[in-house]
Amino acid sequence: MNNYHIYEEMGRGKFSVVYKGRKKKTIEYVAIKSVERSRRQKLMNEVRIFHNLQHKNVLRFHNWYETRNHLWIVFEFCPGGDLFKLIEEDKKLPEKTVKKFAFELIEGLSYLHENGVIYADLKPSNILINEFSNLKFGDFGLSKKIVDLTAKASSFPEE
Repeated sequence: MNNYHIYEEMGRGKFSVVYKGRKKKTIEYVAIKSVERSRRQKLMNEVRIFHNLQHKNVLRFHNWYETRNHLWIVFEFCPGGDLFKLIEEDKKLPEKTVKKFAFELIEGLSYLHENGVIYADLKPSNILINEFSNLKFGDFGLSKKIVDLTAKASSFPEE
């Protein structure tokens, strides 16, 4: 974590806090998620899923770190916040925007499914908005890889 400056808190979950950060000696801003060490298995699942994904509607993963008290995941900074906040503030979005967002959600989900990922926590607060008003799937903590599910299912004894 010595490579990053950590700034203000941007959000908070049950077991994590997300901060705005910046990579030292650059003007590259990032989001840095701090997770309790007790959640290591969940974070490693999220890192494993994030690591191989590259799509315009999926949050870009940079790296992860482990310190004495926390686990840290560094990913793309989305200054637009999340979709929940946008809906709460505006109540009603223009039809053109709703259509654009729907298309981006479908594109992102299609990409995830094509890559064997089940995104198991689809809700507006997990959909982030980048500086170009594009939607990004974030928070893969509950997501599963289909290969993991089929391997688990095949390990059950047959009747």
